[in-house]
Amino acid sequence: MKKLIQSLAFACLSLCVITSYGADQTPAEKEAEKKAEKAAELNHIALKDGKLWVMKDGQTTELTETVTLNDGTRVMKDGSYIEQGKTETKMLKQGEAITWEGKVTDHEKVMKDIEKHKEKMAEKAAKDAEKEAKQEAKEAEKN
Repeated sequence: MKKLIQSLAFACLSLCVITSYGADQTPAEKEAEKKAEKAAELNHIALKDGKLWVMKDGQTTELTETVTLNDGTRVMKDGSYIEQGKTETKMLKQGEAITWEGKVTDHEKVMKDIEKHKEKMAEKAAKDAEKEAKQEAKEAEKN
């Protein structure tokens, strides 16, 4: 009987720990984390027209020196890259991009995602401006 009670207590404690994992974040914090991850996906290095271009935080510059990505991947100015912990050198192909997380993807897809992101941000800014204008109009009516 004692072992049964101990087993049940251990099971309850384990269940509490498992269900509380990740529960310390508020919905706003989770949303902010998702937005940060999405924004990070839009930052990348792309091989276009035989040159490497760094696109970070809305700015585009030519890659002139070796860059180390967030995951430890090193990207050289000739378009070659070496993943963290590996010795094999790989090469970006024309039209490919590598994100700061080390994910190789199609550059056109990334650019479409950037355009969608810009459109969403513009829509949000327009809605916010409209909301602010309505608020100001209400305050003006009160005075």
